[in-house]
Amino acid sequence: MKRVKKILAWILTATMITIALVGCSAADPVVVTISNEKISESLYRIYLWTTQQEFESLTPNIWDMELEGKKTEDVAKERALDSIKLSVAAKQKAKELGIELSKEEKNDIRNNAKDIVQNKPELVKQLNIKQKDLEEFFSYGSLIEKVVQKIGDSYVPNEEELNAEIELIRGSYEKVTVKHVLIGNKDEQGQALPEDKALEVRELAEEVLKRALDGEDMAELAKKYSEDPGSKDKGGEYTFGRGRMVPEFEEASFTGEVGKVYPTLVETSYGYHIIKVEDHQMGDENQIKEDSRKRIKQRFAENELTELTAAMKLEKTEAYNEIHIIRNEASNLPGAQTTEAGLDTKIE
Repeated sequence: MKRVKKILAWILTATMITIALVGCSAADPVVVTISNEKISESLYRIYLWTTQQEFESLTPNIWDMELEGKKTEDVAKERALDSIKLSVAAKQKAKELGIELSKEEKNDIRNNAKDIVQNKPELVKQLNIKQKDLEEFFSYGSLIEKVVQKIGDSYVPNEEELNAEIELIRGSYEKVTVKHVLIGNKDEQGQALPEDKALEVRELAEEVLKRALDGEDMAELAKKYSEDPGSKDKGGEYTFGRGRMVPEFEEASFTGEVGKVYPTLVETSYGYHIIKVEDHQMGDENQIKEDSRKRIKQRFAENELTELTAAMKLEKTEAYNEIHIIRNEASNLPGAQTTEAGLDTKIE
């Protein structure tokens, strides 16, 4: 199930990920046949490229490593095949359900593929991709979305599984807003402070806690004393859900009384925290119920596609063995993201 979710995510977000794909080839051998559907090398390379970017987002040198006891390249090639099998399964299911792409959708796909070919000629020779394969790739992605929707709509969750799903996801809708002051208890190298210095830090933290409990403004205390770069200039404020912070910080934030300073110092690996809970939202019940229903329906659809995919016959050709990853520098790949430093990322 986890793998299917990843495959779905890769394909359904393909427009963003594959904005660097283009090409053409006079000879385009079949590399694999899936339930009588022949997959050309150029089409396969599109799937392999999306998989490659997923892998390279983990670490730049991933191709020099092993995964699951195999060469990373071999694992990536198999994952690309999994994606294609899912696509073919969705295509066959779409035919069974009478699902077709509209003229508008086909035009959008054609224009998108054409734009990629025109705007990214530098990868034409490198990846040897045809425009028609890009169109087929995007068509697969659209069909998967439609099939999942159609199958899901046919399923009505019973009350028991709906309630179970609600309880499962409820915590992800719960959020708190806190203001806090961090007094660090490590030196610049991250080592424990000498005993006398550690005592001074503890005494300072206790003094700030007392002042907060006496009603001094938390934002001003944070700006003056906090050592957390992610919140200091914002008056020590964070809004977050469960699973975002280290356990001690999260426990105090979610159990503390709204509008009050947590009565004791909260010690984490980063130091002493003085925390005031500003707000605690449990989430909208109607939204949680509706999202639970959608999740169950989608899971039902994914399970059906999984069964169809597993039953498919796959035959590789010799051409498949000749395909290898074309390495690229991670910094040049589309979709690279950076994260602003701060307590929310620092203490996860």
